[in-house]
Amino acid sequence: MKSLIIFLLSFTLINAASAEESTDTVYKGTINNKPVILYLKEYANPCGGETGYLYTGIYQYGTTLGKNWLELIITDNGKGNFCMTEFGFTGVLILKKTGNTLQGVWISPDGKTQLKVNLKSQEVSAKYRDELEERLEKTHYSNHDC
Repeated sequence: MKSLIIFLLSFTLINAASAEESTDTVYKGTINNKPVILYLKEYANPCGGETGYLYTGIYQYGTTLGKNWLELIITDNGKGNFCMTEFGFTGVLILKKTGNTLQGVWISPDGKTQLKVNLKSQEVSAKYRDELEERLEKTHYSNHDC
């Protein structure tokens, strides 16, 4: 019995240590003076790598949590510069993080349209974060479900 308890305790500790930790940030601001909400999650890269982090995120136009979210495929260079490609390549955000802001441009797939982007991180409630997390999961599932 004692060895079973030790095994279960060890198993629990190993799983807790290997659980993927993340930080999430909610940004609000504008793209071409239109209000947007961006939800960004940052994970430690288990393989290390140049930047050491992996990202996932979604954004939508508007000021309230709606149903039309755009999933972002995100890369960075470890120097505060991000390339966020909309799933389906309907646009690209090229952003620079400075303090609690993200600024840059949204570029259309043909490169002919470029819109100014200004976002600032926001403090939000746990309930709001939970809603965003649910929308991220649903958007990702919707985009990648066979």
